[in-house]
Amino acid sequence: MTNPTLSIVIPTYNEKDNVLKILEKLKKVLRSITHEIIFVDDNSPDGTSAVVKDCMKKSSKIRLIHRIGRKGLAGAVIEGVFAANADLVAVMDCDLQHDETKLLDMINLFSKNNSLDIVIGSRFTETGEISEKAFSKIRELGSKVTTLIIKKVLNLASTDPLSGFFMVKKETFLKSSENLQTQGFKVLADFLATSRNNIEIKEIGYRFKNRIAGESKMSFLTALELIGLVLSQILKGRVSIRFILFCMVGLSGIFVQLFVTGFTMLLINQFPTSQTLGIIAAMTSNYFLNNTITFQERKLKSLDSIRGLFSFYLICSLGAFTNIAIATYIFGFSSNWLISSFIGACFGAVWNFTLTSTFTWKSK
Repeated sequence: MTNPTLSIVIPTYNEKDNVLKILEKLKKVLRSITHEIIFVDDNSPDGTSAVVKDCMKKSSKIRLIHRIGRKGLAGAVIEGVFAANADLVAVMDCDLQHDETKLLDMINLFSKNNSLDIVIGSRFTETGEISEKAFSKIRELGSKVTTLIIKKVLNLASTDPLSGFFMVKKETFLKSSENLQTQGFKVLADFLATSRNNIEIKEIGYRFKNRIAGESKMSFLTALELIGLVLSQILKGRVSIRFILFCMVGLSGIFVQLFVTGFTMLLINQFPTSQTLGIIAAMTSNYFLNNTITFQERKLKSLDSIRGLFSFYLICSLGAFTNIAIATYIFGFSSNWLISSFIGACFGAVWNFTLTSTFTWKSK
């Protein structure tokens, strides 16, 4: 069999009610285009993958990548592009908010320009818009402000770098793939920032429609991961989103420790005991936040959660000793407590992150 002209990658999570609908829409639009449709499902508990498998029995154009123990739109898109058989790969959501009719316009732009690398479906061009039912006015304003900030901070040449709807040359995408973050939701922004000015971009305006079924994936976690992505790009990708989230959680633990220590001091006025309780409270808070945020795709539950908590206690306790030992050593020849403390804290953070990733959440 010859390779198709277009591969469409559709990441899914709890989208069983939309699978048949999007397939019907794509069938109408792509009648004259040889294509394949790759669903990348993050083990949806609602049975999305089962619906896709039933569809695969009726059409050889439909494929499924069923991911176990891995979650996140960015990682799903990357795996889907790698699995694509076509030279052109379109990425779109399964929630029916993207305009599938624009796929033909995107292909047409590529046929007219061999040097073109990516065509982005944008909500913010003169011909783009957001349906009144898709977003509330407050959320639409928030989306525009966030997009503007991301564009300015990362210096991106796109009106909609947070779009989830685009078509890209597979070869171009794969050149940047090793530097892309698999965690998070905004793979396009990561790709544009990683590629910098080495790619040619075109945009097509489209109307962002209302979700028909299922639930929006936007959440507080999405916002945190977006912040992590921006910070990671500012640091030239040398620090992962996961490590940044781990440090953000650790920062919150400082406030927990201070609050618990201060409150206990008011009750018993015994600093050693108060400080010990504050440290335990901070470690406990950090564990549960990391379990929910930093390692959410490997979240520990039930008895595993208790085992993980004691593993976290042990590793972070050893990390505290490492912090003290390094800081004391540095202070011995620098006599600068601020620099010594900072370097010790950095070593402690790397120790805690590396070992809890490996032994507590087994993510490596």
